[in-house]
Amino acid sequence: MNELRKPTPHGDPAYLQIARQFKLLILRGEISNGEEVPSRRALAVQLSVNPMTVQKAFAELEDYGLIRTPPNAKSTVHADAAMLTRLRAEVLERDAAKMVHTAKDAGVSCDELIDLIKTKYGRPE
Repeated sequence: MNELRKPTPHGDPAYLQIARQFKLLILRGEISNGEEVPSRRALAVQLSVNPMTVQKAFAELEDYGLIRTPPNAKSTVHADAAMLTRLRAEVLERDAAKMVHTAKDAGVSCDELIDLIKTKYGRPE
């Protein structure tokens, strides 16, 4: 799980940043359905955060239905086709809504925004 980055002090709370990173890794197929996830303690050490922060991120993912933790067992990813469709829609909706709001505040037209997206989509980051 080396792909996870330490949360930044800016923006969303750390536990939400961790949960979002998990969601994106699952969407990209870097974490597969049924795969075991590291322990909360191990992730806390890896990310240099309080174990309660990771616990909150896992609770968020469990509430969403993305991970399951049976009693006395390791947590595993639950990402079937229906879950992936739901997750993709949620991730894109949140970011699209933010982008549209920012564009409207800046006086950018819909056509200008679409042109910008088309330009950015074709460029490597």
